[in-house]
Amino acid sequence: MKTILIPTNFTNDSIEVAETIVADANENVNLVFTHLFHVADDIQDLLFSGSREREHELISKDFKEACNILKENSDEKITTIKIDFFYGNKLASLKNFLEYHEVDFIAYSGSRGVPKLNKNSLDALPVLKKCGIPLVDTDLISIDSLSEASSVMGDARWLG
Repeated sequence: MKTILIPTNFTNDSIEVAETIVADANENVNLVFTHLFHVADDIQDLLFSGSREREHELISKDFKEACNILKENSDEKITTIKIDFFYGNKLASLKNFLEYHEVDFIAYSGSRGVPKLNKNSLDALPVLKKCGIPLVDTDLISIDSLSEASSVMGDARWLG
């Protein structure tokens, strides 16, 4: 079983990334949809901010419903779907976050990117490219060649 992190702004674009990854998987996968936020450095912001609660409000009912449909239609390939937020300014913290979720790959769409949700959002892709986890751009992968693309990236372990 592999765990795939999908950076998201909680729109249909990230659901399409997940569909592409799951369609050709030869083993079960766990999906972690996440958005990256930097931590406020002002003590008043930290003390009086309810932003973590507000950020959960950014996940639309439609996105949650699309996740449920994706899982139902996956022929049991998807073991779990999680939604989590990363809060931090340091690469080491991000690596800890990825290790906590046992992430094997990061999947994204290069053409769509990961739009920011608000002023506290991090530009996710440049940061994720530095973390040492293999990235898969689903725009460059046809469903039939996902295994081949994975091996070209130097890590064929993901598809079993």
